[in-house]
Amino acid sequence: MENYYQILGLSEMATLSEIKSAYKKLAKAYHPDINSSPAAEEKFKIISTAYAVLSNRDLRQKYDLKLAQIRLNAKRASIRAHENRQRAYKNPYQNYTYRPPVYRPVKDASLERKGTYYALGIVASIAILVYITVSLNDFFQERKLQKMISQFDEKVKYADSLYYSGKVQAALNFIDDIKSSNSEYNAIKRYEIDYLNFRRDQADIDYKNKAFQDALWGYLFFMEYSQSQNPDMQYRLAVCYRNLNEPNKAVFILSRLMNNNYKRMRMISLIGEIYKDELNDNEVAMQYYQMGLSNILNEFKSIYGNAYRLLVSAERTPESYKSIYFNAAEILYEQGDYRQASKLLEWVIFFKPEKKIAYQYLIECYYQLDNKKEACNILKKAEKMDIRPQLNFELSCN
Repeated sequence: MENYYQILGLSEMATLSEIKSAYKKLAKAYHPDINSSPAAEEKFKIISTAYAVLSNRDLRQKYDLKLAQIRLNAKRASIRAHENRQRAYKNPYQNYTYRPPVYRPVKDASLERKGTYYALGIVASIAILVYITVSLNDFFQERKLQKMISQFDEKVKYADSLYYSGKVQAALNFIDDIKSSNSEYNAIKRYEIDYLNFRRDQADIDYKNKAFQDALWGYLFFMEYSQSQNPDMQYRLAVCYRNLNEPNKAVFILSRLMNNNYKRMRMISLIGEIYKDELNDNEVAMQYYQMGLSNILNEFKSIYGNAYRLLVSAERTPESYKSIYFNAAEILYEQGDYRQASKLLEWVIFFKPEKKIAYQYLIECYYQLDNKKEACNILKKAEKMDIRPQLNFELSCN
C-alpha cells in the first residue's frame, strides 16, 4: 500500500496546514499544465489522491488505522521469521560429550563390521526419530501459538466493540479476561508486548490528530493491560476526558497528578480552567487560581527577591502561570472586584502584550475605579500595539 505521508514528504504527525503546504508545493512542480514530462501527470494524480485522503479527517483516521494494521502484520511476520531462524540454527551437538574410543582386539572382522552397521543403523534411527519428534513438537507449538494469537485478536476486537458501543467498564473488565487467559503461556508474551506498544503509539497519533475518542480507548487499553501508571499518559487521558465532555473524570485524574507533584502549576491551571469553563463553578476555580498565584509569587520572590516586579521576564514565564493570571483576573472582573482584577491584568498585558481582551478589561477596571488617567494610559499602550479595544463606554483622552 502506498504511503501517502511519504508521497507528500511528511511525517505521520503532520498538521492540516503542513499537509496543505506540501501539496501546494508538489502540485506546482508536477501539475501537467506546468510540467510537460510524461510522468508528471501520473505523479500529480498520486499526489492529489494522497492529499484528498490526508486532508479529510475521517479518511485520514481510517487510513492511519489501515497503515498501523499493515505495520502490525509486518511485525508479526518478522517475529515468526526470527523464531524460525532460531530453530533452524540450533546446535545439535550442544549436549554432546566426547568420549575417546576404547581399543579392543578384533577377533572376527566380518562380525565387527556387522556390529558397526547395526550400531550405525540404530543411531541413525534414533536421530531420525528425535528429528521427527522435535519437528512435530515445533509444528504443534507454532500452530498453538497462531491459534492463541488469533483468539487474542478476536478478543481484542470484542473489547473494542464493547467500548465503542458505550460499555466502557465492560470493555475494561474484558481486558482483564484477555490478560488472564494468556498468563500461563510465555510464547505469546512477545506478541502481547508488540501489540501493546502498537496500541500506545496509535493512541499518541490519535491524540496528536485530536481524535480524542480513539486516543482515550488506546490509553485505557494500554494502562489496563500493562497496569501502567505513567503520569504523562494519565495527563493525556485527562485531556481526552475534558474534550469528550467528561470534566469530572478529567479533574479527578489531574488532582491526583497534582498531589503527586506532577507539573503542579500546570495541573492547577488546567483544573481551574475546567471548573471555570466546563463546570461553571467560579468559586472553586478561584480557589485553585489563588493557590496558583500564591505559589507563583513565592517562586518569583525566591528567585528574584523583593525586586521581582522589575526582574521577572515574560519570555521565561511558563504559559501555565500566564493562564492562571488571566483566568483569575477575568473571574474577579466578572465579579466586579475591579481593584484586584486590575492588579492581575497589569501582569497579563506584561506577559502577553498582544492579548486584546486584557486591555479591554483593564481599561474598564480603571474606568470603574474612577481612574481616567490610568484608563487612558492603557488605551494609548493598546493603540501602540495596533489594538482597538471594544469599550461599552465613551473614553476621551487628550
